[in-house]
Amino acid sequence: MESFDKLLDIIKTLRGPGGCPWDIKQTHRSLKPYVIEEAYEVADAIEQGDPLKLADELGDVILQVVLHAQIGSETQSFDIETVLKCINEKMVRRHPHVFGDETVSGTKEVLQNWEEIKKKENQGQNKADSVMDQVPLSFPALYRASKIQKKAARLGFDWPDSQGPWDKIREEIEEFDFELKQGSDREKIIEEFGDILFSLVNLSRKLDMDAEDALQLATKKFENRFRHVEKRVEEEQRPMKDYSLEELDVFWDEAKKT
Repeated sequence: MESFDKLLDIIKTLRGPGGCPWDIKQTHRSLKPYVIEEAYEVADAIEQGDPLKLADELGDVILQVVLHAQIGSETQSFDIETVLKCINEKMVRRHPHVFGDETVSGTKEVLQNWEEIKKKENQGQNKADSVMDQVPLSFPALYRASKIQKKAARLGFDWPDSQGPWDKIREEIEEFDFELKQGSDREKIIEEFGDILFSLVNLSRKLDMDAEDALQLATKKFENRFRHVEKRVEEEQRPMKDYSLEELDVFWDEAKKT
């Protein structure tokens, strides 16, 4: 608590008279990109497996929370106490099997109860009563697709196993191929391609894989192999555009072997 109080004082000083010009001019809206950026950097630190780096990046996330709380305090809309009170009450309210008399059979039932409780909370705030409204439109597409699917699955709307998504993927590929051969308009083709991606995300979820992580891994693999191709082209001292695809594939195969 001493370290946390010190951070509160530091941010208050930075935002106060004689403080930092950059910090003083920040608003909730201007800080929005940094919240997203810091969350991604936390995810990157986890992927790197570096505990100290993770601790450092988590500190940056806390900084964003404290900054928003200080701005809220200055406008008398909320403060850090409000933030902490809200999360404390929410965690107790959403875990009646721990802090109340309710019993659950396992993780699946815990998640189902969580969704039902969230739905009731939103109804109490006069918000739309669909669980789909709980998934922000600003999420990355793959991540949002997965979240949407998980929301539906927790309420029982899901394939019983991975065979369902597999069959759906084949069906969507056939529909996409049909629209291409028919020469359909671009919007229809994009729609069918999106259906393939959505179905692939569904399969990854059923296989307990993260589609975002899988795509990142595939992209990184391509990136590493292409760097090797670039290096070999540079060694040959010829512009890449002068190579045939077959010649570049030789370098690509080298990269695969190494």
